[in-house]
Amino acid sequence: MTFAPSRLIAALVLSAASFAAAAAPITPTYTDFAKLAGATFGGSGIPTNPTAITTYKTASGSTLTLGLAATQRYNAPALGNNGTGTYTATPGTANGASLWNFSYYINDSASNLNANGLSYKLFYDFNAGVDTDESALGAWDLSIFATGSTYQDSQNLSFGFLSANLPPFITPPSGAYDPLANGEYSFALVAYSNGSEVARSAILVDVGNADVPEPASIALLGFGLAGLGFMRRKAQK
Repeated sequence: MTFAPSRLIAALVLSAASFAAAAAPITPTYTDFAKLAGATFGGSGIPTNPTAITTYKTASGSTLTLGLAATQRYNAPALGNNGTGTYTATPGTANGASLWNFSYYINDSASNLNANGLSYKLFYDFNAGVDTDESALGAWDLSIFATGSTYQDSQNLSFGFLSANLPPFITPPSGAYDPLANGEYSFALVAYSNGSEVARSAILVDVGNADVPEPASIALLGFGLAGLGFMRRKAQK
């Protein structure tokens, strides 16, 4: 079977689209990337500006607010951000943990987190590579903790419980987190109704210089360029 150049191009584009559809990396997701009024992330003096904030109207008519942010740990260097959901942090450790935390916030305006029919999961990343697939992230079911009107806290990827397999509450990602490595780390706070996603806040944390493609991405790009070169040579014959 032979393909005309135009059909071959279409086949390559379709193949690339199929590959992209099969992968599902986290992308920053929010209603507002701004200061989260009223949040403390369970501590004192923890920055809440900016936070990836998502709001959702529940079936009972109340407003659910999800907040997700990356913040410095204690006196570590403050994190930067690009204004669109990606934070920048410094690699390193202090007091047995990395220099930055991820912080989360869940609030129901009707004070019924445990009665609004929703469940909540937090997805987190140990893989320093860029564009880690969401299916490879760790998953922490927060539903049992989400009671009253607000549940919020600040955690660190170095904390040992995030590496523990504790079904049905925690399914850790594979591998181990290296706080000294440059990399990109993905986080998502997701609300579900009857098992279906209804709202999420998601962020990326770029530690050091993570803005380089993974080897697999380079190989895919090389394949695409090689295919275009092949088609060009064939068209010139």
